[in-house]
Amino acid sequence: MKKSPNIRAGEALVLSENQQASTSTRFAFIKNSPAYQRWLETYEESDSPFISALRTVTTTVGGWFDENETARVIRSMKEIDPDFRLERWTGELREYIVPEVVDAYLSADRESLRQWCGEAVGHSLVRR
Repeated sequence: MKKSPNIRAGEALVLSENQQASTSTRFAFIKNSPAYQRWLETYEESDSPFISALRTVTTTVGGWFDENETARVIRSMKEIDPDFRLERWTGELREYIVPEVVDAYLSADRESLRQWCGEAVGHSLVRR
């Protein structure tokens, strides 16, 4: 069931109070068990060359599947706007938004900077 958007939020990004935990509830009891915690501590602190090599391999392979910051931002944008497309957005940035902001900055157009960046950002950019 999808909740209706908060109209009072305007264009602000609002975090949901219903964020799911990053740990799966099916495996939470294992990860929180004392036996697993002892094993994990032993594994992480081991000086064994084999365990050290195994840690390196598992960290590297695990890193291939981690969600990076860019992917998290894109996922968040798609949650806000299901029609969001990165290529279309970067094209709009390159062709329209960045030139307008740079032009306003170089010409010290405070009003345009306030419209693009907000009151505080526009004010601090022009002061310099």
